[in-house]
Amino acid sequence: MYAKTTDSNHWGIDVADGKVKDVTEVHIYDCWDTKSWAMKLTIDAVLTILKVDQIIMSKPSGGPGQASKAARAPDAYH
Repeated sequence: MYAKTTDSNHWGIDVADGKVKDVTEVHIYDCWDTKSWAMKLTIDAVLTILKVDQIIMSKPSGGPGQASKAARAPDAYH
C-alpha cells in the first residue's frame, strides 16, 4: 500500500479480502479507524446501560409506604 500511495492517496486495504485496491473504484469511502471507534463506543454505551439496569433492578427502592409493600415483594428481593 505504501508503494501505491506514492502515485495517489486513493489506495486502501479492502478488509473483505485483504488486497490493496483503489478506493474510488470499489466505492469505499469510510475509514476503518472510524468504524472501529464507533463499535468500541457503542459497546461501551450498551455495557453502561446494562450495568445501570442491573443496579436499578437489584433491589426495590425505599420510600413512603415501603413497609406495607414488603409483604408483596417477590422472593428475589429478599
